[in-house]
Amino acid sequence: MKSFTEIPDETLVTKVLQGETEAFAFIVDRYKVQIYNLMYRFSDTSEDAADMTQEVFCKAFERLNQYKKRKRFFSWLYTLALNHARDWTKKKNSRQRNLARFAVATEKYEAESAHFLLEVNQETDSLSAALATLPDDRREMVLLRYRHERSIKELAEIFDLSESAVKMRLHRALGDLRSQLKKTDYG
Repeated sequence: MKSFTEIPDETLVTKVLQGETEAFAFIVDRYKVQIYNLMYRFSDTSEDAADMTQEVFCKAFERLNQYKKRKRFFSWLYTLALNHARDWTKKKNSRQRNLARFAVATEKYEAESAHFLLEVNQETDSLSAALATLPDDRREMVLLRYRHERSIKELAEIFDLSESAVKMRLHRALGDLRSQLKKTDYG
């Protein structure tokens, strides 16, 4: 018998849609950390992030029949989560971010990440400050690509862009990060 980690997302979705709703718990277990981290980056509080994460998975469960298999499930789920976070941000008008709390969140909730973002030798505070200067979409794109190791194709699906547009935006975002980090080092 396969463990749930070996069962493809699409198989789990099919099981849920066929009435085996307990299979949705495997989906939640698989993606709860990534969705929580996204919600935390938008909300800056663990309580709001936890609530938002639960709301995202409730929406995903309710809308699971809208998932189209031509798109990877993670891309569909992350797009749903990103839209939820954007809506929440607009509703709460919480655009101002506290850089210190962002740095703490990055260290605390993503410490298990095996790769350090963009392999730079900057301290977390400098990198967090530089990341916070990027527009929300570009910051999420950079984090998905380099921290969560998502493909260009997946990013194109999530952000509804062509692959070349994703590459261009990543290139510009990395250039902006380099500039910000240089300012911090020599400013």
